[in-house]
Amino acid sequence: MLGVLKLDSRGWGRAERDSLYGLPVLCSRADPVGWLGEFRLRRAGRALHCGGAVHTLAPQGFDRWPLLEAWGLRPVDPLPLVRAQSVPLALTAMARQGLDPGRGVVALRGARADRDMERTAQALCPLVRRLIIDAPRGGEELSRRLRWEYGIPILPPEEGGQVALCFSPVVQQPEKAVLSLYGPRPDLGDLTLSAPMLKEEDQTDLPLLAALWEGGCLESSRLKIT
Repeated sequence: MLGVLKLDSRGWGRAERDSLYGLPVLCSRADPVGWLGEFRLRRAGRALHCGGAVHTLAPQGFDRWPLLEAWGLRPVDPLPLVRAQSVPLALTAMARQGLDPGRGVVALRGARADRDMERTAQALCPLVRRLIIDAPRGGEELSRRLRWEYGIPILPPEEGGQVALCFSPVVQQPEKAVLSLYGPRPDLGDLTLSAPMLKEEDQTDLPLLAALWEGGCLESSRLKIT
């Protein structure tokens, strides 16, 4: 069950079943203001926990997660959604530079060549001119497989491309466009991932988009990159 915390001046932390864009949720409303604000938020966390919620959506900019984490509640992770969009993000970043993908070079950088990096590399091989694989753990093995399976030139890590997809913090980022696909707040540079069919205030809320996507209420084809 997905939990939803809403900040409401009339809320005392009770939880009730609701629906969010077709996704069943357990919603709790709490007023965080005043000397009883912390009590209401703790009560909301307890109500969501007792109702079976673990992953929870909170308003953008909410900074009192420790009160909810005390009840085992965690923010929705946007990374699965963002990484699933890694290929269209890279292609859009190249288009912003006036480049045809077939003439571009994309760098995949991170501490290790994990499943997401490999999947992204395989999807990009037929679309771009060259790839750079920069991953101290498993990068050389992945490069060999890509050369064998796709015949695409794989450049060494010190080379630079037009777009870098970073799957973990890295020191070397010579590319003009750098997309950081890691951490609780992925950095898409000057790109925005949105769902235009949602309410305006919800269209770019990545945790919300991720929850709807994982819950089967938002298809990838309905996402827009600008």
